[in-house]
Amino acid sequence: MTISNTSYPGDTVVYITDRMNGEMWQGSGVLISPDEVLTASHVVYNSVYGAATNITVTPGYEAGAEPFGSAIGVSDHYNLIQDANDLISLQQSQSDYAVIHLSTAFTDLGTMSLGDNFAGGTVDVTGYPGVANGNQVTATENVSVIPGLNLFEGTSIGAGSSGGPVWITGSDGAATVVGDVSSAEGGVGSTGFFNQLTPADVSQIEAWVAQDDGTNATPSTPASTPASTPATPAPATPGLAISDQSIGQDISGDATPYSGPVAGLTQQFIDITPDNLNITASTPDWFLHSGSGNDALTVTSGTNVLDGGTGSNFMTGGTGQDTFYIDDRAATADIWTTVNNFNPGDDVTVWGIVPSDFSISWADNQGATGYTGLTMHATAAGEPTASLTLVGFSTADLSNGRLSVMYSNIDGTPFMYVQDKA
Repeated sequence: MTISNTSYPGDTVVYITDRMNGEMWQGSGVLISPDEVLTASHVVYNSVYGAATNITVTPGYEAGAEPFGSAIGVSDHYNLIQDANDLISLQQSQSDYAVIHLSTAFTDLGTMSLGDNFAGGTVDVTGYPGVANGNQVTATENVSVIPGLNLFEGTSIGAGSSGGPVWITGSDGAATVVGDVSSAEGGVGSTGFFNQLTPADVSQIEAWVAQDDGTNATPSTPASTPASTPATPAPATPGLAISDQSIGQDISGDATPYSGPVAGLTQQFIDITPDNLNITASTPDWFLHSGSGNDALTVTSGTNVLDGGTGSNFMTGGTGQDTFYIDDRAATADIWTTVNNFNPGDDVTVWGIVPSDFSISWADNQGATGYTGLTMHATAAGEPTASLTLVGFSTADLSNGRLSVMYSNIDGTPFMYVQDKA
């Protein structure tokens, strides 16, 4: 079946993005009222990482186009399904539904109604599988109810379609949701498993919607689902502030307990994204790790490890002992990273730089205005130039004992190691 993403019912199907464990996730859903979206529970909650943050919903999305704009998810309701290692059992898939309450009501668009106990047969499955590169996909297929379970067996349209509606069309042309995409045995074309909405499920969904509307409806208890809990986007971890410069917004971030090999660290925040991030930790003892953007990482005290990933970064140490990581192993363009507030005992590791592969030179008084200092340039034929500025240092510090520089490798990975010895 071919439907238009900008007319009913294609305009009711939404593209969802959010963040869990510092990473961007993508799923699908459907408008069931102008400001409420039905989706899969695992789109907004993960049993390992917790609740999603930064939920954005876009109706009728098509390969980057937002014909009706987008809205922020201001609260959500979900079932506590278990999906460790991205695996969901058939029993858990029966409970894989959630509701997102939106900041903006799409009053000019249609909605799908809720239907229960559909006995199987011809349905349409719509969503945004990753293989479609942001295009909306609808597949007409025959589904059957798995004996003993409130679950349809059908055919997967691909990862990214999770939460998309399984729907039927009435004689009046109106679309009714009878389930949502939950899981699959493999990729596109493999056996797909879709939650079958039961009367108890519909009652719970309607109660969640009523709660968002501020009415006094009493939520009913789904007969076949685990306990549910309302949730709001997780607040930023105390002491952690993040600004995404690529979208011009402050974002919340979920820190997790640090479990790595460095003694003294207590919390970590990892966000491997191409966006340009400003990350500041105002409490001690952090591991901060960003992605391929041009990032600014700042700590204030304690023992910290700052890993700017690839790209050009600006990293500021605190009053304690700090380690800075710079990655030149996969650079596709020149990088220039500045390390500010480099104190005695601090160290910098530049991955991928050794004299056998690069010509390495040092210069004074280079770098950004106000943050100049000793600057290393590593050049090689056909390779991007890598530069490192240590604010406030000079070439004299390479020979007066203040700085030590050594080169080595770990498991075949070469690196430059610089330490403030003063």
